[in-house]
This record gives sequence, structure tokens and C-alpha cells, in this order.
Amino acid sequence: MSPFNITKMNSLLLLAMFCLLPAFQTAVSVYWEWHTAVTYPVLKAIMILIPVVVWLKSRRGRANIQERLGLKRTNTLPGLCVGMLMGGVILSAYYAVLRPVIDPSLLLVKIRSMGLLKHYWIMALTISLWNPLFEEYYWRGFILSELQGWSLTMPTLCVLGGTLFGLHHLFVVLPLFDWPSALVCMMGVMLAGGLWSWMRLRGGSILDCYVSHVIADLSIMWVGYDLIRKNL
Repeated sequence: MSPFNITKMNSLLLLAMFCLLPAFQTAVSVYWEWHTAVTYPVLKAIMILIPVVVWLKSRRGRANIQERLGLKRTNTLPGLCVGMLMGGVILSAYYAVLRPVIDPSLLLVKIRSMGLLKHYWIMALTISLWNPLFEEYYWRGFILSELQGWSLTMPTLCVLGGTLFGLHHLFVVLPLFDWPSALVCMMGVMLAGGLWSWMRLRGGSILDCYVSHVIADLSIMWVGYDLIRKNL
């Protein structure tokens, strides 16, 4: 095997590890709750540093990094429109179909076990503002741009982007819902990840992805609050 193929294989293995790291983090910190107060911030910090190290090792300039991140001017109107559409779909599906059939007991047990019941909205607002910032940076700013280097088609990139993005949410929804409800949530997350990937690949600003992501997460947090309130 030539040195070129070895290097290419190593690059692919590294990229695969980077794609699976968020799933490992949610499994350890959220699903198993293994020293969450330590593992959650440490693994998040590692994932924040990984793109920086890759970009420095690749000797990419500031302009190239900004382009990869999708840092460009926007009036955020596309993000607001997409976010309102996603939030509307989430809430409509919940109240029209899911609310009567979802068992909220697992969600309540998990929230209590993590000590978040009394401070639900502090947690909800913190996650809704911070986590989309991290996820857009890591998934649409870093992983998606690295996948583009493999000359994949836009539909393939959107499917990959959505599937990989949804994978690490599996360990978030599994402790909260029964299997049918968890699968519905997973499908929704994958579709959202695919849509945000499409927005970036079409040249949209990562800020629009972030704005729509925040609105979607706030809608989900409202669903969680309504389920908990319903079960108390």
C-alpha cells in the first residue's frame, strides 16, 4: 500500500472518530451519567479544540477557516423563517399526535436523577442557547466541511450530515422515552441535521443555522416542560 493510501486511510479513520466522539460524549455523560459534572465539560472542551488543532495542522488561513465555518453576514431572516417552521412542525406534531401517546414518566425520572426538576427552565434556556452554538460549530462548521473534502454529492452530504448528527442524540432520547417515541425523535433530529447541512452547503451563514437551531430547541424544551407538568 502506498504512503498516499496510508495517509488517506488515516485521515478517514480520524474523521470517523471525530464523527463518533459526540455520541461517545452523550453516552458517557447523559445516558450513563458517569461523573457528568466532569465528563460533560471535558469532552465538550476536547471537541471544541479538535477543529482548531486540525485547522492549525492543515495550515489553513483565517479566511479559509471563516469560509469553512460559514461565518458571513446575514440578516438572520432565513434562520428565523426556518426556525419558526421547524418549531411549528415540532409543536403541531406534539399537540396533534404525540402528546396523548408519550409516557412522560421516563423523562421525569431522568430530570429528577440529574437534579434539574426545580431548575428546569434555567437548564432549558442554557442548553437551548449554548448547545446549538457548539453543535453548529462542530457539525456544520467542522465535520461537514471535512466531509466535503471527499468529493461527495450534496444529497449524500445532507444524508450523512443528518444521520451522524442524529446518532449522538440517540443516547439523549433513549433514557427519556419508550422506543417508538425515541425513534420518532431520532428521525426528527436527523431531518433537522440534514436541513441545516443543506443550508450550509447552499452557502447560507452558520448564524442562520444557529438561530433556527435555537428556536427548534426551545420548542423541544417546551414539549419537555409540558410533559413534566402533565405528570406532576
